[in-house]
Amino acid sequence: MLIDDDDEVDPIAEAERMDRFFDGEEPGEVPLEVLRENGIGIPAKPPAGETELRAKLWEIIEGMADIGMVVENTDHLSDLELYRYLVDDALIEETVLPMGPGGTWHLSPIGSGSAEDNQIYLRYYADDEYREMWRRDFGAVLPPRETPPCDRDRFLPGHGPLAS
Repeated sequence: MLIDDDDEVDPIAEAERMDRFFDGEEPGEVPLEVLRENGIGIPAKPPAGETELRAKLWEIIEGMADIGMVVENTDHLSDLELYRYLVDDALIEETVLPMGPGGTWHLSPIGSGSAEDNQIYLRYYADDEYREMWRRDFGAVLPPRETPPCDRDRFLPGHGPLAS
């Protein structure tokens, strides 16, 4: 049993469950399906109106936080692009969702370090120190720093002033 009578997660059992998943011995959950089972209607086609799209996007983001998932580095995407990333990519991958407080999966549309991902990070998110380290260590020409077109990251669950 992963959760005891006091609703505390057994960290050893949780680690073993994750190991079994990554070893292919135990199935995981598809976050999109879990969100839908939790009562969040997530249409494949995003809402057409800007207000409706934004409301649905935030419903999904808050639902993700409730199941132990947070998204970060999203300010370079429009609401529609973020919706597409979540519904068509990030939330369809089978994974092991945390069983209780303390565990959180962090997702980022920037990806895993391709040249394009690095340019996005350096352009919109990297501070001066990181940009200088990148220039020095890789001899790379840095993209100009730009203000991202959206201002949502600071309001995301796990990222605002109340985040731990």
